[in-house]
Amino acid sequence: MMYARFLRFVSSAALVAGSLVMTIHYDGFAQRKQSSKDLSARFIKLGMSYREGGDAENALYFLNKGLSLAKQTKSRYWQAAAHEMIGLVYKDLRDKDRAVSNLLTARRMYDNIIKMPDGSQFAIEREIEQAQMMDVSGFSAGANESLLAQEVEVLRNQVDLLKSENDALREEIAMLRGEAPVGSNDARLNGPYNSAFNTSPVGMLDEDALENMQGVTSIEEGLKNPDAVVKLDLQNNGMKKLPPEIGRFRNLQYLNISQNQLSELPREIGNLTKLQILNASVNQIDLLPPELSRLQNLKQLNLATNLLKKLPPEIGKLTKLEFLDASENRLTQIPAALGLATNLRTIYLRTNSLANLPLEIGKLKRLRDLDIDDNFFSDDELNNVFNILPDTNIISQTQQGAQAGEEQPAEEQQ
Repeated sequence: MMYARFLRFVSSAALVAGSLVMTIHYDGFAQRKQSSKDLSARFIKLGMSYREGGDAENALYFLNKGLSLAKQTKSRYWQAAAHEMIGLVYKDLRDKDRAVSNLLTARRMYDNIIKMPDGSQFAIEREIEQAQMMDVSGFSAGANESLLAQEVEVLRNQVDLLKSENDALREEIAMLRGEAPVGSNDARLNGPYNSAFNTSPVGMLDEDALENMQGVTSIEEGLKNPDAVVKLDLQNNGMKKLPPEIGRFRNLQYLNISQNQLSELPREIGNLTKLQILNASVNQIDLLPPELSRLQNLKQLNLATNLLKKLPPEIGKLTKLEFLDASENRLTQIPAALGLATNLRTIYLRTNSLANLPLEIGKLKRLRDLDIDDNFFSDDELNNVFNILPDTNIISQTQQGAQAGEEQPAEEQQ
């Protein structure tokens, strides 16, 4: 008798525990779903703003991101709204077929969810009619001129990147053979090519080669032949100011000014158009010059442990940038323009005063690692970051358990 009561007690306890676990998992899933739904609306509204500003490319990007999240959360209204806005963007671009297709999809969805008279399903009729009557015969060549120009610029950057990689490969082959670069007659390059000096014209070297070669350790020494300097290593030199003469090293590819007492970088740093690696960490820099945007070959930018409160929007123009370390600063926001630096693979923003990231960071499709630990993100804002960067390894304090292998709710695994 006692054994039977014990079995009934254990069974009841198990049912209660199971119900509690299911409730916790469901509540967590519901919260994440609501967060994704809110983010979907934000994407769509942002897309609408870009459309009003005449930026069709960004408008379509964010509207489609919003549409994707609306489908995940099964929000039929926001799906319809996204299709409507996408249709209007294509209407602006004189793309009749896509405009009509998206507008008709929006009307069909509105018909199913809105029953009130004079609702969205009726308001959209005029847009559909205008799109169907649109004459596109005279727009075949110039309708998408702005988008085509942007695509050409992207292709041009890709070509430049391939050229740089090709030059670097040639230089690396020369080093492996113990030869000077092709076209060089400088006596200092006899034997293995490991000098910080080169002769003009200077090809772009591999990043590993730059790290391993011996650098010039003073500006005074380098100014004796500035066009021949490839690497300047001014680490821990006690410098309080980087002189404007730094701009004379036009073939410089590696600059290490870390562990000094610098409070700013001179505007002349923008003259270093061949610079690939810039390490300005462990200083007292509180402001970056806009001329930084001229460093079109920059791949690594280390700004860790400074006094920066913001990054300049010009940082988005660094289209070859792969690595950005701005950890241990005083950053309160990240510029939306960072989303234009689409070659970024790694971003460190640990130990700042950030509470959110711009939605545009979702455009960084190549981003593999993002460290935002030790900041002020709310749970909702962290969820937003995870939603807009689903393929990125994100380090954040509240997500350590999940990354360590905690079991996730079944709904989240699907």
